[in-house]
Amino acid sequence: MLRTVARVEERPWILLGLVFFATCFFGFLVQAAGSAWLRWHDDPIVLTYRTTLSYTSALIGDAVLIPLANVFIVGQLLAWRRRPRTAEVAGAFLASALITAFLHLYQAANALLNWTMMQPYRWTGIGYEHAAFMWAEIGLVLFFWGQVALVAKENPRAILSHRILFVAVCGLMFLRLVFTDYGYF
Repeated sequence: MLRTVARVEERPWILLGLVFFATCFFGFLVQAAGSAWLRWHDDPIVLTYRTTLSYTSALIGDAVLIPLANVFIVGQLLAWRRRPRTAEVAGAFLASALITAFLHLYQAANALLNWTMMQPYRWTGIGYEHAAFMWAEIGLVLFFWGQVALVAKENPRAILSHRILFVAVCGLMFLRLVFTDYGYF
């Protein structure tokens, strides 16, 4: 274990590459593979409902913007080398659970049907996988912005970083794509 930590400290690009790959895999490739498989088998789901490959927010956001944001988040956290308290992590992931639940209940209440929820309040297996990914991703983002706030309180100049700017830009671009996909813009 210590050798692994030492290698990552010597070569941070290994960790950043793993972050990019894991985010891309769980946030996009699992969903895209399911979508492609259903299309290949001419499943009626793809004829009736939108799937991952029909959302711009998935093709650009889940495949590129979110993995890039995570790389910048982890890169900044590594640069700060701040040891978070358990309450900081738990608070972020509890808030993330509440946000994820709210968004899924909003989706169901407004009958925003797609292949992850073909009937209100009834999610598919891929819908639960997406919810788990959303929970983890939102938790990481909330944790990161909490760390930004704490670091800014201790040393305001420490938050003047291109990584923080890129996280914000990636996040705003992703939100714009999501709102456009759902017809809010």
